[in-house]
Amino acid sequence: MGIFDFFKGKENKQPDSPAKEHLDKAREHFNSGAYQETLRTLISGFKADVTYLPLYRLASETLGKLGGAEEKSLFDAVIANNHSSEAYNNLGSFYHEIGHYDMAQTFYEKAIQLDPLNNAIYHDLAICYARRFQIKKAIDILSKSDSNDFWDMYYLNKCKLLNGETKGMQPTIDMLRNFLQNQEPDENLTIAKLKVEELHETLQRFNTVPEIRTHIREWHYIQYGGVILDFFEMEEEKNYVAGGRYVASWGSNQAIKNLAVNLKQYLNNLNQSFIKVVAMPDRDSEIVGRVIAHELNLDFDLYDRNQPNTNCFIVSAESTGYNYSQELSTIQNGQVVFAVNHCWLQSSNICPDIIGFMTQTYSFPWSGGGFRISDDDNKKVEKIPEDTRPALEIVQEIINIKNETEEINNNIKFYLDRKDYLKGTGNKTNNNRYNFSTESPVLGSYFG
Repeated sequence: MGIFDFFKGKENKQPDSPAKEHLDKAREHFNSGAYQETLRTLISGFKADVTYLPLYRLASETLGKLGGAEEKSLFDAVIANNHSSEAYNNLGSFYHEIGHYDMAQTFYEKAIQLDPLNNAIYHDLAICYARRFQIKKAIDILSKSDSNDFWDMYYLNKCKLLNGETKGMQPTIDMLRNFLQNQEPDENLTIAKLKVEELHETLQRFNTVPEIRTHIREWHYIQYGGVILDFFEMEEEKNYVAGGRYVASWGSNQAIKNLAVNLKQYLNNLNQSFIKVVAMPDRDSEIVGRVIAHELNLDFDLYDRNQPNTNCFIVSAESTGYNYSQELSTIQNGQVVFAVNHCWLQSSNICPDIIGFMTQTYSFPWSGGGFRISDDDNKKVEKIPEDTRPALEIVQEIINIKNETEEINNNIKFYLDRKDYLKGTGNKTNNNRYNFSTESPVLGSYFG
């Protein structure tokens, strides 16, 4: 055996990449024409070994089949130069933009390894960590940056607050305020000032909770000044499922009735009065809005952005229903914004003042998709069909349901004790409703 044959033999005996098993499985999917499943499997491969080029080749080939030219070109760039920080950074930015933070995180980490002086990547990676509930990692990565950029300082302090590190926070907020006061006015400055005020309000609310659980009731209040009426309260060794949030939930008419009753109890204790209930113009929102209007003994109308909507209780089925109503980001006199469901893995342009519950996925009882036992003796399960009756018939059926909730929900007292700091009703808060982002110290994970 020659010396070159010797080294060739040694090379062939090197262990495979830890990503190879993922590649092999992805290739099976590709060969069967299951291209979306191919991409899902490749995600695990990139996490196992972000430098394994066969993954990039298969990703490029798959995206070619799917017609994803832009995304394909990003993988091709890594294949062409797998030592380019920019190529990995561009991939990270693509997935960051579409909210796929796990993938973005993987590519950003490699980009920083290749270019540790690029402060912009540190900021983007920190956002990925925080939006995947890894607040401490976000703090650590931002602390490694030597940037004096305003947004880096703002985000570092936001993450510190979410981690309970509030010592010296108010002087830092004051410093950021003073810095912005000395800048030339422009649109970006307006946004920056709003973010600093949001940080200030978050700190104020943090200081009103003596003992803070890692639970969504406390942290949604601290971050957004918002109320949640219904939690997952089964406790096992002090660890709540998703911190009190729900995962997948299929609603019932009884649950909608109970929610309306709880809402009435809460609003009555606030001594808040409204002239009418206004619902966003979709079927789900109209059904819930009419039920709430009956419970509150108020008139009902559909939302019209051209009206002032002051002293109105505004209803949407989902928080994202407000995404195209930016006018609601400014609180009008006597106006409260409510959403039945708030998806805690999805950003929204407006965080409602009150929400019914937080889920990853929710199906309204009339929408179908849930399951029920059709035969109690044999425990047969059937899929619940869509209820196509007119909205008013469904509303009347819910109204006729007997109340299950007689006593005031214990969680209501938590909010009433801090009502001055609540959005829409408090006098120690400004008139801005902020957007909802998924950063949270309350752990959770993607379902499915």
